[in-house]
Amino acid sequence: MNRIRSAGLAIALATAALAAPPDPSSPERERAKAAMGSLQSGLLARLQEELRSGGPAAAVGVCRDEAPAIAARVAAEHGVELGRTSHRLRNPVNAPREWARATVEAGAGKSAADVDVVQIDLGERIGFLRPIPTAEACLQCHGPADRLAPDVRERIATAYPQDRATGFAAGELRGWMWAEVPKIAR
Repeated sequence: MNRIRSAGLAIALATAALAAPPDPSSPERERAKAAMGSLQSGLLARLQEELRSGGPAAAVGVCRDEAPAIAARVAAEHGVELGRTSHRLRNPVNAPREWARATVEAGAGKSAADVDVVQIDLGERIGFLRPIPTAEACLQCHGPADRLAPDVRERIATAYPQDRATGFAAGELRGWMWAEVPKIAR
């Protein structure tokens, strides 16, 4: 039993050492911030456009069909790896990377206002996680399942048979944007 506790403590201490508070002035942080901002603004613009023209059911297709391409384009532009993840996934392709898993799971059920950007040293890269809050507009597809419009429920069930990304409340942490940025030699 003591060995198990010792191993658990060693893992916790090692993880804490890797998850250093973000350096607000590092060039890597600025690069991650710019890339995540571009992903957010590009995806949000497409979602708003689709919500206006086709409604929430049509917007599901933006996340399924267009978000990966938007993320790939932004990642290439910024020279980083980039994506979205959550503790309750809609798309299993967005499962958290190993380095992010503990932070993602620890955020489950928290208010987005209560979590900060996380920075983790990955050796030759730095991993960043930025919280994604649930906004009122997000509830059209991510709110309580029994409150979703029938066409939205049907579209989600068809597009994402293993969906777990409903039941969120406004202000709740829905997920994370993540970026892996190569370290700059100093």
